[in-house]
Amino acid sequence: MEKANMTRAARDFIQSTLPGFPLDPEPIGRSLRGSPPVDRERARAACAPMGALATVIVTEDAHKRRRTWYVIDPDPSLAHHYAAQGFELFDGCKVLIDAEAMRPVALLDLDPAATFTDAPAPCGFNPYWDLPPA
Repeated sequence: MEKANMTRAARDFIQSTLPGFPLDPEPIGRSLRGSPPVDRERARAACAPMGALATVIVTEDAHKRRRTWYVIDPDPSLAHHYAAQGFELFDGCKVLIDAEAMRPVALLDLDPAATFTDAPAPCGFNPYWDLPPA
């Protein structure tokens, strides 16, 4: 299998015909990847008063600004605190927390189809994947 080496003229021509992101002159390797910006144990301890830490999310915008978010399973006994901030908890929801301000930002429903567990599968029973009915 032959590998093609693109000249600058060929790369510029291809880029002019394709909309979207510019072509990278060289591939970005995994060695440029930095270490995770958050210690998971510290994040777990910081989120403990609000609920159990489910995951840590780091986002980077177009200006290379990084933000850290925590997704937690909320403690049901604190539902009145969430309600005071405008968030009505429901079964199976997760809460998105801004890690800098340590304040809830949004409620997440990660799998809305899971709320209808008694509904039949759209294609019927599959003996290879589905559990037999009780």
